[in-house]
Amino acid sequence: MLREKVTKLTKLLFAGATMALCVATVNPAVQVQAGMLEESEPNEVPANATSLPLNTWMRGITVKGSDTDYYSFIIPEGNGCAQVELRSGDDNPKDSAKWRVDLYDVDRNPLNNFAGNSGKSYVLGLAPGKYLVKVKSIIGYAPQCSYNLRVNYTASSQWEKEQYYKNKTMGNANPVVVNKLYTGNLYRNFDKDYYRIRLNGTNNVIFKFMIDDSVDVPGRWRVDFYDAKTFKRLKANKNNSISANETWTVRCTGDLIVKIGTSSNAEGKIYHIQASAKTYKAPVVKPTATTISSIKAGKRQATVYWRKANNATGYYVYRSTNSKSGYKKIATVTGKTYYTDKKSLTSKKTYYYKVVSIRKSGSKVLTAKSSACKSVKIK
Repeated sequence: MLREKVTKLTKLLFAGATMALCVATVNPAVQVQAGMLEESEPNEVPANATSLPLNTWMRGITVKGSDTDYYSFIIPEGNGCAQVELRSGDDNPKDSAKWRVDLYDVDRNPLNNFAGNSGKSYVLGLAPGKYLVKVKSIIGYAPQCSYNLRVNYTASSQWEKEQYYKNKTMGNANPVVVNKLYTGNLYRNFDKDYYRIRLNGTNNVIFKFMIDDSVDVPGRWRVDFYDAKTFKRLKANKNNSISANETWTVRCTGDLIVKIGTSSNAEGKIYHIQASAKTYKAPVVKPTATTISSIKAGKRQATVYWRKANNATGYYVYRSTNSKSGYKKIATVTGKTYYTDKKSLTSKKTYYYKVVSIRKSGSKVLTAKSSACKSVKIK
């Protein structure tokens, strides 16, 4: 279903936004080219990190088993995808050369901890700012071996904008437009992705969660929904923990916050989300029937009292001189539960009354069953 879209996106985004975190010589070596940048030693600590321009190959070398190289790069403003690639140099004496690659934000918070797997890939949308890449040889594999490092970056409004650690709150959730596909992943097992679906009025939101075709062994994600004003958790029509494609329906008034986290082994795996909304119209509820509690006779008049009915916006009052037939509506009452009848009543004569509770909805009027009749003899 999503394979064609994802394949096209992958080509445009340099194989997605992949971080190849540990690469051996089974990957194609990058040939040394004229103008290829060289690392600036010493760069064993973050303060001396070599500046790495985006979309440019950098040649480095691990001169001993414990050598560590740091590089810094800057992600521009806007949403986009970053791909960190590390490949063995073509002049390496060892076919088994391997490196560990770690990515950090400017505060040295780790954004991944993958290592040791040849050809490992990882997709991530990075927030604007400065980042560090640490390259360290795996002892016994890559001393005195060259490597080639590149950070590809492509702008993409489809990708989430990450907000790490203390900034990762509902308040700075990624804005989402309905009927548009968005892509993200969890960079660590404690990562949470927040999205804010901007809506007007009360809506039924249909939220689709789709696992990318590249995910061979799905983990389990957890999806939760919140009211954007109160941050109160909203009920959905399905369980929140999932391991396959799912669709939820959630009712909300105003904007909806969606939180995506991992339940088990979902980090590093690409997902897609898409939301649509239908304006919610509350069903009109018929009023309940009322009962006449009492009737008080007066001189050529009668006052009818009845009980308040649920969901009623008013009441019709009917009168007849026959208990079984001939009832005519004599009044429409709103805001109270009694009516004084002074219309052409004759002394010493018995009259019968019924009351019907009503509910107005636009041009429509819903009515309940009539109350039982009750009689009164006029004074």
